[in-house]
Amino acid sequence: MPSKYQPQVSCWREDLYKGVYTTRHYLSNNKKLRYANDDYCEFSRRTIGWEWVPRWVTIICLIMLILLSFFVVYGLSYVIIFETGWKFILIPLWLLFLYLIYLFLQLVFYLFYAPEDCPIRFNRKTGKVYIYDHFLLYFGSLETFTRSPFRVKEITMKEFDWADIQGVMTSVSAPIYGGGMVRSYRIECVVCEPNTTNVIDHFTFCMDSSLSYDEWMWVNSFMAFSDKNLDTEQMPDEYEWSVKINWSEELDKKSKARSLEEYQQIDAEYKKLGNK
Repeated sequence: MPSKYQPQVSCWREDLYKGVYTTRHYLSNNKKLRYANDDYCEFSRRTIGWEWVPRWVTIICLIMLILLSFFVVYGLSYVIIFETGWKFILIPLWLLFLYLIYLFLQLVFYLFYAPEDCPIRFNRKTGKVYIYDHFLLYFGSLETFTRSPFRVKEITMKEFDWADIQGVMTSVSAPIYGGGMVRSYRIECVVCEPNTTNVIDHFTFCMDSSLSYDEWMWVNSFMAFSDKNLDTEQMPDEYEWSVKINWSEELDKKSKARSLEEYQQIDAEYKKLGNK
């Protein structure tokens, strides 16, 4: 039976119940809670963090690989021109080299410019959800060739109504070298048109190597003001790269609003500034 939310997200497994799952049993946040108070909470969506040493080691290795590739192609070009005379091979050889350099540069710029996390905020006083995203790489699409590698630092922030958000579970299986399969799970949030099941947007909430509904159950209870059994331990402080998470001033204020009236005042203020 397919998902009732259409168009269906890729690798769909099941639609999730939206509401309070339990008021007695302990609900874990899987150490993904960045912050929480009586108004809003912020969850981490980071899967793997880059510490200072491995990040710089990777950057240096990529730069060395770029230089090595250049000397290899240059050497092959010399041999082709003066030893074999097959000059027609030079064009595809250098095109391949330029393509590989482009991909390596995307990785380097990603390591330099990508923030450590892409958090998500849930404000239960206003019923709003805020997404902080950054584009990574564009392999496998036309944008691999048409977008500048510097665009990996492009930040996108979105605001949604919690009432329009539903949860679905997706899963992907892949074979492993030693035999067998490994499966990963993701909770995707689909954004529907108000009072419909027509999906107009979606985003990843969390992912895990095992089937887990913890973060989704936690957020549902929090948004329903049912927080007596919630794990409020915040994730430990870790190394932060120089690129900080930088919410826009408007969305930062809106996401921390203590009431719907305060949210409306902030919204009116910025609309007024936008019209000037």
